[in-house]
Amino acid sequence: MSISKVGLIYEGPPDLFGEVFYTLYKYADISIPPEDDSNHMKIKYDNGLFYIDYNNRVESTTLSNFEKTIKLLIQDFPRSIFLISDNSFILTDEGTSNSIFEFWDKKVGVDLLVDDIVFRYEFYPPLGEIIFRIPSKWIELEIVGESQLATLNNKIVEIPSKINVPPSKIVLENNIEKLEIDLTNFEEKNYKVDLQRLNLFKQVHTNIEKVFELESGTFFYGNPFSIWISETDEPTIVKSRFYCNYGNLEEKTKSFYIDGEVIFAYEKNRSVYLITSSGHFLTLGDKNLNRDFGRSPLAIIVGNDYILLETFKLERYKIDFNGGIFKEGNVYNMKLELPNYAPKKNYEIGSFKIVIEEGIINIYYGN
Repeated sequence: MSISKVGLIYEGPPDLFGEVFYTLYKYADISIPPEDDSNHMKIKYDNGLFYIDYNNRVESTTLSNFEKTIKLLIQDFPRSIFLISDNSFILTDEGTSNSIFEFWDKKVGVDLLVDDIVFRYEFYPPLGEIIFRIPSKWIELEIVGESQLATLNNKIVEIPSKINVPPSKIVLENNIEKLEIDLTNFEEKNYKVDLQRLNLFKQVHTNIEKVFELESGTFFYGNPFSIWISETDEPTIVKSRFYCNYGNLEEKTKSFYIDGEVIFAYEKNRSVYLITSSGHFLTLGDKNLNRDFGRSPLAIIVGNDYILLETFKLERYKIDFNGGIFKEGNVYNMKLELPNYAPKKNYEIGSFKIVIEEGIINIYYGN
């Protein structure tokens, strides 16, 4: 198919030249400056309008209608390119094919059928070429997770699996969540998706301030909600300063007043030892201990058989795991030594994965 030849004279903003050039190239071969034997086209821009002088005819147009005007003036079909598909089929209105002619454009998009899965493949054809093998590359998409089914671009696939996909946007989902992944400009050869992160059990909107990791589970202290995740049972969402398999701290407040925020938690022999910011000590579980030390903790040190507590009253106490609370004397060194319970980003507890983000805690099935 022959195509028109145009000698271009452009008098307009530099930032609009690219759009003008690509649109005109769709309908004509362009020479800049014009060759003597080419049809001259003068394009001038003024006050938001293009004035196109071609073949003794002048038309004015906006950028949005520029292509429509060019087509009217040149009165020819757009240039064609020939597409050949590799390891895939091109979907057309008539069915599937290994090759098709397509009108050239700055960006060309076709639907590719790969192993019964449809991918929208888009590319920018270089100027001057008319034959293209598509796609330009393949990406090995590895989908991992527990054995299950998911959908890739609305087609059911088994998990785990490896699938070669063209650079494109893909949609991967199961019955919990939906992932939209843009691989259009992905430069590597392999891309891995862990569908275990799609196995969302619960999403809780809360700010986690401290995390107490115990033998029987982990307590995520947050505002407005806290979460207890046992090593053996499903997570529990509560509004409490502390909760575990052995009870709820707020239930204890019905029997006696407990002041302050929990700053220490340690489990030993089916009992959890708690110390608050005001110096209140108590237990949940088999042991039933309760004592107010009257001052905030200065230092808390855990030994094999005891907890050593120093307070801002400059007193030292030993809490024996085998029974008893003993005053050990006075403190002469004002050294602050308290455990750090700052939250990490990821936890694995029992049969759950926990991912902490800003203002959100996500609880997933599976390790």
